[in-house]
Amino acid sequence: METNLYEIEPGPLGVYVVLVFVSCCLPVAIGVFVRRRQFPTIRYANPRQTAFCSSMAAVLSLGGSCMLLNQHAVACGTFNAFLFVFVVVTLFGLALNQLTLVLTFNLTQHLVNHHADTSDQNKAKSVVRIMRLRRLLQPRAIVVKWMVGTLLWLLPPVAILDHASIAHMQSLSVADCIEIPLNVAMNFVLLALVGVFIASFGVLAHYLSKVIDNFGLRRRYQTMGRLLAVLFVLEAFAIEYRETYWVATYKLRYVILPIAGFVVVGCQVVWPLVHSRHELPVHFTVAEGHGSKLAVLEDYLATPDGYLMFSAFARLEFSFENVVAWKAAFEFRLHGGGDAYAIYKAYMAVGAPMETNIPDALRQHYHRIFAKDRKGKVVLGLASAIDHDSAVFDLFRDAILKLMALDTLPRFQHHALGQHYDTFAQSQAQERLLSNVLKSLDQLGNPIAMDRSLTQHMPLD
Repeated sequence: METNLYEIEPGPLGVYVVLVFVSCCLPVAIGVFVRRRQFPTIRYANPRQTAFCSSMAAVLSLGGSCMLLNQHAVACGTFNAFLFVFVVVTLFGLALNQLTLVLTFNLTQHLVNHHADTSDQNKAKSVVRIMRLRRLLQPRAIVVKWMVGTLLWLLPPVAILDHASIAHMQSLSVADCIEIPLNVAMNFVLLALVGVFIASFGVLAHYLSKVIDNFGLRRRYQTMGRLLAVLFVLEAFAIEYRETYWVATYKLRYVILPIAGFVVVGCQVVWPLVHSRHELPVHFTVAEGHGSKLAVLEDYLATPDGYLMFSAFARLEFSFENVVAWKAAFEFRLHGGGDAYAIYKAYMAVGAPMETNIPDALRQHYHRIFAKDRKGKVVLGLASAIDHDSAVFDLFRDAILKLMALDTLPRFQHHALGQHYDTFAQSQAQERLLSNVLKSLDQLGNPIAMDRSLTQHMPLD
């Protein structure tokens, strides 16, 4: 088998070159996607799993396109094994990623029910369900499920392989393997497995509620599933009519697979990248200089209507536990104390029922206060002192506020539930400005002096 591009007709050659060029662009898009993984639209789409699945799709597209371009130098068996492995790895990863999103949605529902339930017995049952879902969503559990599931899906074709058939397929190039009976059988097996995956995409998309469509996740998976279903039908026709001139000349059975890789990367990577262009990254240091913004958000949450609207929206965003945790810390401060250990166990301890996404350093800080420093010893009066220290959760409350201000608030302001937030923020800004002006007038020595920093809030006209 020797390489010779001149043995490929100009039409198919042009198609293969275009496929290779587009495939080379996919890693760039995935790299930018990973780089921007702190942006909300990307962060809520399981960026690591999505990047892995998309990388497998990119390898499928690039490798398949290069082998088609170099078809006279690539063995038929190697080509088919490459396609089968990466198709199964990619599709199983996508199905598992979508299942993870469905389980995350169910976890949010259980968190809401757990918070609203007043029965201790029901709360105990909900904790069991919540912990079970958290275990299923642990990265290690996801990796194990992916590895075991992928191996099981790779087994069916092994039953139809034998040494003589493998040797025969390896003796021929990609250009000559169209008519090999075993090759056709392998393609039908692959087609059946792909059909199962596409059906699973539809079923899982059904469970991604039409109401709770975080950052277009459901719509992206639905669109991807529909496009892959179209390619699935085209692939079935290409296998059935494999001896047709156009199908045989352009190797349409194999051209469809790189295009499927384009669909996966386009829906899972490029789509959220486009939607993230107007967003701010979620990083705890970004909001350091926006104390007034955090103060307005906290004032808004302190009102009954504000808390009701924001918590309802946070539920849609899979971040309901953040609002509930803020309220617990806020009321602890407001009332001058309370059951501090209960708040720690509910929102900060590792594996807590409503565990929040706070920096590890802050989590360790509270772990030392509530667990490590008291482990194996009894300090008289320590628990009572902490329960009466109204400032003990101030750092935690500030961290949650920063997270909500960066992650949830921007989308809340553009949602129907947050239509009155801007009006509230403006009224709060005017009240703070007036309060600061009156305060400056009371200063001794220079009663009309006013902090220069206030002038930026005053109208220039």
